[in-house]
Amino acid sequence: MDNLRKLEKLLEERNLKDILIISPENIDYFLDVRTIADSLIILRASRDEGFKLYVPILEYYRFRDSLVGKNVEVFGVSRTIKPSDTNIVEKNWNDLVREVFEKNEKVGVDISHSSPLLSTVVKIGGERIVNVSEDIDRFRMIKDEWEINSIKKAIEITGNGIYRITDNLTEEITETQLAGVFEYNVRREGVEEYAFPPLILFKPSNSYPHNLPSTNKLGDKNLVLVDVGVKYMGRCSDITRMIIWRSISSEEKRALEILEEAIDEAIDHVQPGVKASEVDMKARRIVEKYGFGEKFIHGLGHGFGVVVHEKPYIRMNSETILEPGMVFTIEPGIYVAGRYGVRIEEDVLVRKDGVEVLTRNISRVLT
Repeated sequence: MDNLRKLEKLLEERNLKDILIISPENIDYFLDVRTIADSLIILRASRDEGFKLYVPILEYYRFRDSLVGKNVEVFGVSRTIKPSDTNIVEKNWNDLVREVFEKNEKVGVDISHSSPLLSTVVKIGGERIVNVSEDIDRFRMIKDEWEINSIKKAIEITGNGIYRITDNLTEEITETQLAGVFEYNVRREGVEEYAFPPLILFKPSNSYPHNLPSTNKLGDKNLVLVDVGVKYMGRCSDITRMIIWRSISSEEKRALEILEEAIDEAIDHVQPGVKASEVDMKARRIVEKYGFGEKFIHGLGHGFGVVVHEKPYIRMNSETILEPGMVFTIEPGIYVAGRYGVRIEEDVLVRKDGVEVLTRNISRVLT
């Protein structure tokens, strides 16, 4: 289904005449055009007036040319710069928003998603706002087949980049240099954008779950955490693998074995109708059984698609029920602060008859 048709369906289902999409990532989802996270941008879906996109004048031509044939009318918002070949709206953003609310008793808005226009819309709309964020989250959680294919390709490219990292290990190489190795190789395979900056972490930097690469050198022996992802045709991958450089301690080896057992236990429990929190608990109990429960300090996983962190969230308090088409990570971790950290992350797809491990062809622990 064309994603804009989903917005038309939402207008009908919520009995609304107008919906304002103000989150850049949601506009990316509905239009399939890359946005910038802090952009002032509004996509208006109207029963009477169709689809209208309002962008800063400097973005007008890019969106106009990218949306040819999509029945979206593009307007540049500007009171000063007015090129003759543009559709200009000589208003400020407040007036644009106010105009829509003055015409309607209720307006749908994705107010639970991040947007630089959020405070403006909430102030003007007040009680007339109908929050449609959950409806949009549901659209985004259930992936279309083309999205699944894009994710699979992103995973393939990411896996190739991880193997190139293993090919370039030397005692003198740094975390940031290995991040560059990954970036260079995935760019060669056609990647235009990373899902997030690559995290290549040696001990003890990897004992902090979301640390950043530095100029630390690999040295004589080490345990390397590689957490990387790319975007392919607008959809993300997110994979974490561990690399043993020469040798590791028996404790570190045991931690890796525990994670593999936890992952397998969680994956075996993934199927339609299961609560996300139950999948988290399956993995968590394995880690706890071996005495590392207090070292597993984050949720088990998260969805990904347009962005690398989105619903469904696989964590202890999640009420989400798994459904076919959901794609998410399973990534237990054990972190001994100041010493070492281990995490392995698989990407999985819920199918009608169970689960497909999308990252199954990439070795979890490399040497």
